[in-house]
Amino acid sequence: MDAGQPSLHLRIARLLTLAVRESGLSTAQIARKAELKWDTVRRTLDGKRAATIPEIVAILAAAGFPGDETLRLTLLLGEDFALNRAGSDVAKFLGEFLQQAPIEIVAQLGDDVDELRPRWANGTAKMLARTLSQHVAELNRRGDAIGDRIPHEAPKH
Repeated sequence: MDAGQPSLHLRIARLLTLAVRESGLSTAQIARKAELKWDTVRRTLDGKRAATIPEIVAILAAAGFPGDETLRLTLLLGEDFALNRAGSDVAKFLGEFLQQAPIEIVAQLGDDVDELRPRWANGTAKMLARTLSQHVAELNRRGDAIGDRIPHEAPKH
């Protein structure tokens, strides 16, 4: 683990604390909605105990966030991105993409999948992002002609 990166359970505690704070609900209200003991939620938010995945999802849902999606975004992109984008189209896109991309890559490469090199990942991501940007721009250009522009989504929170 990177020495500068907090442990996973502390990152999750930060995520949950921010989600609860943003919800405006008390710890007791969150615990009740999540069907968890108040002390369990309090100790989890304080980072004194590591939550189980079902507990994390329940606390996030009680705070008004899509639990699975928010947790997945946190693990991949960090707590701030997850809380700002949970429930958005970009979050749904990334969730679906991250489920489908590995399947498609393995299927397309077949026996050559073992030829992939980690150092290619960054360049591949940049190439994909450029292609996706061009695709969205083209859809927007076409949409402008028929009045069906794809709106740029603002962060949820």
